[in-house]
Amino acid sequence: MTSRSTSSRSTKIFSALALTVLSLAVAGSVRAQSVSTAGFIASGQTVHDTFPDALISAHVRDGVLTIDGMVAKVKLNYEIERMGYMYFFVPGVGTAVVSLGPLEGGVKVPAGFNGDKLAFAVDGHTVELSSGTNLIGKHKTKADIYVRMDTSTVALSRTPRMGYGDTTQAPYMWPLSNPELGSKERVAYVVPPPAIPKNLLPQTASSAHK
Repeated sequence: MTSRSTSSRSTKIFSALALTVLSLAVAGSVRAQSVSTAGFIASGQTVHDTFPDALISAHVRDGVLTIDGMVAKVKLNYEIERMGYMYFFVPGVGTAVVSLGPLEGGVKVPAGFNGDKLAFAVDGHTVELSSGTNLIGKHKTKADIYVRMDTSTVALSRTPRMGYGDTTQAPYMWPLSNPELGSKERVAYVVPPPAIPKNLLPQTASSAHK
């Protein structure tokens, strides 16, 4: 074997190794970028490339959820920090996905966030969440929202739900609300009201049918 042929074979091997290393580096870079720009992956949740630029931070205190004017949930207490979307499930209708940024197939609702209320109409139904305090902060009281109804979840539950997360497609996240903070000073002669029916309290996916 001549020195020239040996040199040629070495050059080919080196070139092949270089191409392999380059392809692996590029693939790793693409994977890292796709995960970092899509948000986070929660348990049982799918990451999508529609993560909005404007994130929702909402503080719900002793909230009441009404659908078509009827009370659906009470005593809702949530600390929502920089999440992409809020979700409102209506039995037999689907899940309304709410965002501060445009949604594909969604509609814009001017001043959907307004002080202590979040209200919108979608697919012929009205949804309103009221809170004991301003929902989106002390200094900002109003914000436009975008709403899209996902009709693929019509049979999710027999009762309405509220949730939040970073996906625009089912399965959605339905975290249980925080317990209401009781007053430290109770008047002795005040008679406590009767217990609230379980179907009015917030539910998670695991507790929905208990």
